[in-house]
Amino acid sequence: MEERSFRFDEINFHGLITLLIKNLWVVVAFCISALLVYTSTARLNYTPVYTSEAVFMVGAKDSTSAYNSLTTTQSMATVFVEVFQSNVLREKIQDQMPETTFTGTINTRTIPETNLLVVTVTSEEPDISFRAMHILLENYESISDYLFSNAQLEVIKDPVVPTRPANPLNVQGKYPLVLMLAAVLSISGIVMIYVLRDTVKTPKAARRKLDARLLRTIDHEEKNKTLRAKLQRKNTAPLIANSLISKAFMEGNLSLCSAVEYRVRKKGLQVIMITSVGENEGKSTVAANLALAMAAKNKRVVLLDCDFRKPALHKILEIHQPHDRDLTAYLLQEGGDLENYLAESKKYGIRLGSSHSSGKSIVKILNNGRLQSLLQQLRSQVDYVIVDTPPMLAAADAETIAKMVDTAVLVARADYMPIKSINEGIARLKKVTPDLSGVVLNNYRTKLF
Repeated sequence: MEERSFRFDEINFHGLITLLIKNLWVVVAFCISALLVYTSTARLNYTPVYTSEAVFMVGAKDSTSAYNSLTTTQSMATVFVEVFQSNVLREKIQDQMPETTFTGTINTRTIPETNLLVVTVTSEEPDISFRAMHILLENYESISDYLFSNAQLEVIKDPVVPTRPANPLNVQGKYPLVLMLAAVLSISGIVMIYVLRDTVKTPKAARRKLDARLLRTIDHEEKNKTLRAKLQRKNTAPLIANSLISKAFMEGNLSLCSAVEYRVRKKGLQVIMITSVGENEGKSTVAANLALAMAAKNKRVVLLDCDFRKPALHKILEIHQPHDRDLTAYLLQEGGDLENYLAESKKYGIRLGSSHSSGKSIVKILNNGRLQSLLQQLRSQVDYVIVDTPPMLAAADAETIAKMVDTAVLVARADYMPIKSINEGIARLKKVTPDLSGVVLNNYRTKLF
């Protein structure tokens, strides 16, 4: 087995896109949360400021003076910019407003190509901005006379008390950017989780990272094939006997049947155990379809549901037996004609030994020798016996049954169980079963939905 590494051919992009679509609600929820957090943070950190403004025209006291030229008055206006921003005027503002600490800003600018001067006072309180502006107007001459004794300022726009903040809060304006960043982050997070998740995502990854040969890959197949089934959410397991089944799913199961049959016929094996490491990996469906595919080749097949904890084959095949006439009942009693405990399906061409949940009787079933005798008896009566067992992580039943069968097939659902867990399951099977045929990569996506 190779060390864990990143390879592009080990990423199933169809599966990734499907995952993104299925988790679209996560992206939407993250975007909404980001908007709420941004809005709350912006409002908590928002401090409104108010600006009082006055506009002056710079001129000369003596109209016949050379100062009347535009060039000269523009130069004077530039000097007045420094006057209004001097520390002396700021100190005078503070002296005349002793009840408060003036922390506002004074800004001045000249309007290009004119002798107009704009002065603004900005503060967190509108009345402070207005009062500070009036103090400037009352005191600027005491400083400017040192620079231009013949200069004067004429107010052409009087300051007023500001009623609206100069920096209005506009959180909605940045909503598109926040949404875009949130979407990118959430999508990137989902992609990173998918890429870094140490699971088997592709057949190439299975061949490189699993400690057993890859038998075949079975494509993902939608459970509910009709609109009625979708509305009722029946979640009926896909069977190759269904005419609505996809070609890819059909070919995958038939190919698996050929691979398994070739191997067991070559080695003279008959009893095939199907198991998985975890639950919901599709082992029971694989077992059922393997039995149907072999029966389609005119093979005598018996399918046994030895998952005594959560039996599912009777639901998958829709073949129901009374509890006193199923496989569990047969294994718990002494004697009895086996034929009375196997349900024959003319529709599928197989015989099924279905089970019901056995609870505390499981230990007795696995240790009373009846199951081993049953398998030995069936070896002489049919071509193949397919045994469905519980997942290996759910109980040790599979390992106990593995000692009684001829070979085992491990079903691994694509992008589901950690590779480490799968390889641990493979190692445990190799210790107890006479033969391990290999791994089936199940539910592999080759298209969207």
